[in-house]
Amino acid sequence: MKKTPLNERHLALRARMVDYAGWDMPVQYEGIAEEVKAVREKVAMFDVSHMGEVLVSGEGSGEFLNWLLSRDVTGKQKDQITYAILCYEDGGTVDDLLVYEMDDGTYMLVVNAANKDKDVLHINDSIETYRKKFPDRKDEIKVVDDSAHYGQIAVQGPESLQVMLDLAEKLGLNAEQKEQLQGLKRYRQIQVDKEGFERKMIISRTGYTGENGYEIYLPAELTVEVWDLLYDYGVPASGLGARDSLRLEAGLPLYGHEMAEDITPLEGDMGFFVDFSRDFQGGEAMKTRSTRKRIALVSEGRAIPRDGYPVFLDDEEVGVISSGSFSPTLGKGIAFALVGKDFPEDATEVEVKVRKKFENFKVIDTPFVKK
Repeated sequence: MKKTPLNERHLALRARMVDYAGWDMPVQYEGIAEEVKAVREKVAMFDVSHMGEVLVSGEGSGEFLNWLLSRDVTGKQKDQITYAILCYEDGGTVDDLLVYEMDDGTYMLVVNAANKDKDVLHINDSIETYRKKFPDRKDEIKVVDDSAHYGQIAVQGPESLQVMLDLAEKLGLNAEQKEQLQGLKRYRQIQVDKEGFERKMIISRTGYTGENGYEIYLPAELTVEVWDLLYDYGVPASGLGARDSLRLEAGLPLYGHEMAEDITPLEGDMGFFVDFSRDFQGGEAMKTRSTRKRIALVSEGRAIPRDGYPVFLDDEEVGVISSGSFSPTLGKGIAFALVGKDFPEDATEVEVKVRKKFENFKVIDTPFVKK
C-alpha cells in the first residue's frame, strides 16, 4: 500500500486509517462531525498528497489540451486555474481535473488518485488520436507522471486566509507574494521558488469543502515541515470522511458517483464546465448518450441514503442514489440521485428505499449547506 509523506504524522495522531485507492489514508481523527464543524466554523487541514500531478509540456501542448478537455486552457491569465473534464471518445467521463499553467509553459494536471494511472494512459493514447485527426499540426507533446515528487496540504475554513497570512514568511513568501496571497481570487495560484528544490511551492485557492480554502503543493520532501508548521500554529487535522461530507454538503460532485465511464458530465449536472462552442474529444457523443440528470435530495427525518439505493416517484422507480450521507451540519440525510431526463421539473418529493423501508425526501437546489 502506498503512503503519503505524512503517514507517520497520521499514525502519531491516532488517525483511523483506511485503504483508499491503494493509499493508506486517514478517514478521521477526532470524529467526522467534529472535523466538519472545525472546517465550517474555523479551520482544519487535510493531507491530499495522494492526488496525482501529471505534467503535459512541449510545443503544441496547450492546443492539444484544448482539444482533449471540455474547456480551453489557453488564452487565460498565467495564474488562472482551469477546472475541466477529461472524456472518452464515447462521451463518458475519464476524470475531472484542475489545470495549472507553470512558468515554463508546462501544464500541470491535478487528477484524482484512483484515476491517475488510467488518466496517463488515456492522455498518451489521445495524443496519437490527435495527431491522426490533425496531421498538419506540429507538436512535441510530452507527458510525465510527476506525482511522487509532490505533497499537498489543503487548509480549509473561514479562518484559512488568516492562517496562511500569519505563516506567509515561514512558508517562504516575500512581501509581494504575501500581498498576492491577501488578494488571491478563486481559481488562481501563486508559485514560489524553494531554494535547493527543482519544483516550486504552489499556493492555490480552489477548495472542495464549500468554505474558503487554500491548497499548498510542495516538493515532497517539504511536506512534513509544512504540516508541522500548520499543526504547531493550531490547525487541527481532518480526514477523508469529513472531506466527503463537506463536498456533498457543498453540492459538489465526486468521480465514481456523479461522473464515471458510464456517466457523462451532462448527466452529472456538470454542463457549466463543458464548452460545446469548440471541438473536443467526446463532445458530440456526450450530447447523444446523455439520458439522465442529477437531482439533490434531503431527508425529512434522519434517514441516511446510501449509494445505490433506488429512488421512487409515485410508486415508480425513477433513479438511483449516486452519493448519499448524513450531513453533520444539517442533522439530516442528504444525497444526489441520477434520474431520467423526463423526471418532472416541478417534482418536490420522492421516496428512497432505505434498506426495506420507504423514506420521504425533498427535492431541493444545491448547495445543501448555503453560505
